[in-house]
Amino acid sequence: MRPFALAGLLLLGALPAPAQEAADTVPVCDSLIALRQLAAGAGEDRARAAGQVSSQPGCRLVPRDRIGAVERRAMFGGGTYECVGIAGGACAWVMP
Repeated sequence: MRPFALAGLLLLGALPAPAQEAADTVPVCDSLIALRQLAAGAGEDRARAAGQVSSQPGCRLVPRDRIGAVERRAMFGGGTYECVGIAGGACAWVMP
């Protein structure tokens, strides 16, 4: 095996598993518009949205344990969207 290929495999083994990272965090957005843009770009898939959150302004990943109760709801395109309280901050919109 080539030395570079072996080094690449070792580095891949040190990276966190994307599925585990997505399971521990939730993609949230400051506005419903930003959330809809993120969801559309990810094909309405939560795991893909978590991977693309850094490319959408106003969106971020939040640890699941920092998410509180629903503060607002909105109907859009047949789906119900919720703005949930975030510990230490204002509410943020989450995917249905």
